[in-house]
Amino acid sequence: MTETIVDKAKYQSNRRYMCWVALALMAISTIATIAYPERMAEADTIISAQYLALSALVSAYFLLGSKQGAK
Repeated sequence: MTETIVDKAKYQSNRRYMCWVALALMAISTIATIAYPERMAEADTIISAQYLALSALVSAYFLLGSKQGAK
């Protein structure tokens, strides 16, 4: 896969930014749910799906990143 990446440093920095944004969105969702539980109850399934997808994205970043770095 590394042969198809033109600028590896830019690719890695973009992946890092994506992970930080996902973590920030998870933190914002958590804070909003704690601060406004009555408003968040209406969107419970949507928030759960969003949190699940973002946590999968962050975990994939760490899992795949460590496997590529070990080669």
